[in-house]
Amino acid sequence: MKYFYSIVFLLIVSSPSCASEEFSDLRAELLEMMKLDQDTLHGKTQFSFEELNAEQSKRLQEIVEKFGWPTIEMVGKDASQAAWIIVQHADHDTQFQNNMLSMMRPLAISKEIDPGNYVYLYDRTHTPQLYGTQGKCEGSTFKPFPIKEIEQINARRGEMGMSSVQEYWDMASERMCGTSKR
Repeated sequence: MKYFYSIVFLLIVSSPSCASEEFSDLRAELLEMMKLDQDTLHGKTQFSFEELNAEQSKRLQEIVEKFGWPTIEMVGKDASQAAWIIVQHADHDTQFQNNMLSMMRPLAISKEIDPGNYVYLYDRTHTPQLYGTQGKCEGSTFKPFPIKEIEQINARRGEMGMSSVQEYWDMASERMCGTSKR
């Protein structure tokens, strides 16, 4: 019996992010789309980032229409994240972003996708934001853009399984603005 559990454990651990085998081609496509997105964003390809993103957004829309939003169970956490990155970068098409956002919310609440993906996209596409993820550096301090009903921010973040807003802002100050607590 111990041998059986060891085999089951190995099978679970060795599967790519617990993705469904049925969607392995979709998983591979999403991961390739993300790699191309990141390589283009960082100037490692000859593509225009805006043109690539428009093309990839259109393809993701086709994927979502056919399969629904790529969940963690369907394609694995990394490929689900890849789909989010394509939407996150689709600033040229806010209607597309908002359509995907409405689809993502119930999946985020049920943890079928990374709730942080929903949170970051929501804040990126809405003013005022709800979760305090978007802002700018003022010197060595992260300063968030306007937040709706700030007194409720930690409750909203908690609903999505996120740290307190102050913890996030401290981390953002350190990572994005160059401060470090000594």
